[in-house]
Amino acid sequence: MEETYSNHYKSNIQGNRVLASISYFSLFFAPIIVPIVIWIFADKPASQHASKSLVYHIITYSGPIIALVTGSLGMSLMQNTSNNWITIIAIAIACLLAFATLWYTIKNVYRGVSVLTSKTAIFYP
Repeated sequence: MEETYSNHYKSNIQGNRVLASISYFSLFFAPIIVPIVIWIFADKPASQHASKSLVYHIITYSGPIIALVTGSLGMSLMQNTSNNWITIIAIAIACLLAFATLWYTIKNVYRGVSVLTSKTAIFYP
């Protein structure tokens, strides 16, 4: 009896690790949908990872859109005005958002690998 409970517990922990890891790796195949589904239907450790990965996915996918709009605005203002400070600020914001997008993409991959290869029974988001 003790062995079956122990095996079930280990299997449940491994399943939660895989779900948490999929929520981070879903950045490449189903960015917003998979973390929401895991967040709603999974147990507590995996759902916490899913909620965190959802925030990372939103940052990763909204960053380039805002950077493109800001950079385009900066370039159009550069041609129309003689004051270049607004242009420099807009391009700097676009560069910072591009860096944040790259950072959160790398962070998603790192978190997915670290959760999947975790040796402890409790893995914190």
